[in-house]
Amino acid sequence: FAREISGAKVYDDYRALLDRPEVEAVLVAVPIEFGARVFIDAMDAGKHVLAEKPIAATVAEARQILQAAKHASGVLAIAENFRYREDVVKAREIIAAGEIGDVYCFQITTKFDLLTDFRRPWFEKGMWRHSPSHPGISMISDMGVHVISSLRDILGEVSELYAQMLDTATATEGPDCMLVQLTLSRHAVGHYLACYSAKVTKETVFDFMAFGKTGSLQVTEGEVQWLRAPGTSALTYRPEGYDRGYKNQWRNFYRAIRGEEAVVSTPEQGYRDLLVIDAALRSACSGQKVRVESGQEDVE
Repeated sequence: FAREISGAKVYDDYRALLDRPEVEAVLVAVPIEFGARVFIDAMDAGKHVLAEKPIAATVAEARQILQAAKHASGVLAIAENFRYREDVVKAREIIAAGEIGDVYCFQITTKFDLLTDFRRPWFEKGMWRHSPSHPGISMISDMGVHVISSLRDILGEVSELYAQMLDTATATEGPDCMLVQLTLSRHAVGHYLACYSAKVTKETVFDFMAFGKTGSLQVTEGEVQWLRAPGTSALTYRPEGYDRGYKNQWRNFYRAIRGEEAVVSTPEQGYRDLLVIDAALRSACSGQKVRVESGQEDVE
């Protein structure tokens, strides 16, 4: 990389980079188990920080980040690109406007194979992906927070859940399938099925359906379709230049640093995403329904 980018500096200790006064902003893109430590060090160094999701490996570490954030001088954001997806934002606007009536039921599906040939280099290049030491085991937290962020953004907070997990893929350590039954604070109920060892003809990263009193809505990859009432024609929204929110994410971070707009994907939001994943892990381990912490007192 240094050879390709003229003048790029390379460090074998990230703290040496943080000591450089000319470095204004950093991206924390490290294995999940190290994320909180680097995030806090970057904050303490007075940098603007965009930290990869999940916000931390554990809820306890996420709380440490929130405490450190109270004294941070820089702009802080979580790189949760799903929070910037145009299709997710549009779905939230449609439901908030009451176009399908009050939502009472929903379903979310994620199904793809970690070990397909094109995905193997990504999965096998780091031990932390297939032999993780952080809770959540591989994709359950790494991918799961994407889905939870979108669910919370579209329909609101999760109040309680019941989760089951399966370990079927011998090439990975820990569960590769998860089924969660969720109840939202607004009383809607639904389920979330994630299968990361699915042998299918068409993979789905985030397939979301909401059923309202007068109509329904579906979000697929870069498309929203909704029906306002029986007997009417379905409406479709397809954003131009759709890229799962990556450009919007970077644009928001840049503009927030310049004081032009507020951060959308805040550490507080990342913390609440992680609380839902943590509750699912605890439910799967105990075999019991679990209430999801609000996290309100930690955020305040």
